[in-house]
Amino acid sequence: MSVEPSSTPGRPEVQDPYDLVSGAEYAASAAGIRHQAVRIIDAVLADTAPEHDRARELLRQQIAAHPGDPERALMEHLMALKALGVPYEGMPEAGGPVQPEFAAGE
Repeated sequence: MSVEPSSTPGRPEVQDPYDLVSGAEYAASAAGIRHQAVRIIDAVLADTAPEHDRARELLRQQIAAHPGDPERALMEHLMALKALGVPYEGMPEAGGPVQPEFAAGE
C-alpha cells in the first residue's frame, strides 16, 4: 500500500538552483513537508523485514484514517508508536542517553 500519487505534490516548474532562499522556502512549505512525509511513508511500507510488520500495519491504518493527508498520517503513526512504547530500531530510547555513535552522526 502506498500513498496515491495524486497526493504527492510536484516541484515548482522553474527554480533557480543558485537561489537558496526559494529552495529553503520550498523545503519548509507545506508541499515540501508533504513530499517528505510521502517519501518516509513509502520507505516504511517498502520495508520487508518481518519484525516491522506491526509498524507497517499501524501506518496503513493511519493512512486509511487520514486519506489525502500523509503528514497527519505519519504524525499520528509516530505518536502511536511512542504511546505503545515501540522503540525505533537503531535509535536510543526516547528520553534515554544518546549513544556516542548516534551523537556523532555515524
